[in-house]
Amino acid sequence: MRAFEMINRRNFLGRTFYIVLTFLLSFFGFSRKAKAEIDYFSGTDYVGKTRAGRYRDFYINYFKPMRRINKDTWVLKVSGLCDQPRTFTLNDLLSLPDHTQTSRLKCVECWSAKASWRGFHIAELEKIVRPHTEATGVVFRCNDTYVEQLSRESLNHERTLLAYEMNGEPLTDEHGFPLRVIAPFKYGYKNPKAILEIEYVAQSEPG
Repeated sequence: MRAFEMINRRNFLGRTFYIVLTFLLSFFGFSRKAKAEIDYFSGTDYVGKTRAGRYRDFYINYFKPMRRINKDTWVLKVSGLCDQPRTFTLNDLLSLPDHTQTSRLKCVECWSAKASWRGFHIAELEKIVRPHTEATGVVFRCNDTYVEQLSRESLNHERTLLAYEMNGEPLTDEHGFPLRVIAPFKYGYKNPKAILEIEYVAQSEPG
């Protein structure tokens, strides 16, 4: 009888320890998750990394917090190795032949999300600026000071877009207003957004 009582006591203590441990892990895990989902930017003049609210299903990553872009004053500067360097307004870009596609954006953080994107192929822009034959790459400079380079081969892939709409609406500040790259065969960090400048270059430059 004593052996039976000791086994019950041991089981009871083991189960109690397991319940307490589970509770503690859940509590601290919830606390970390809640902290990660605090929205610091909505209603402010700035935008930055967030997973709060509606962005839980499509995370927002920026190199650093940045001031929101004014659509009335924004221009895209195209420079470097091209015959006709110039600036484009958003209306200029909206007048280019457009294309819509559904693509999934994949992140090195092991998440992904799918959306419908509308924009233009860089070939339409290149008809105007006429890049030189020695220009093998394009450097993107973004509003959050992020810099990234993509090869012209990647940019002229049929699935690569310079996008200004997402799911039938203009890009939000969080998703890269007013212009971003969508290259679904590249990880997300190779899809620069909130683009300010495009420069055609002949050699690789660090991003």
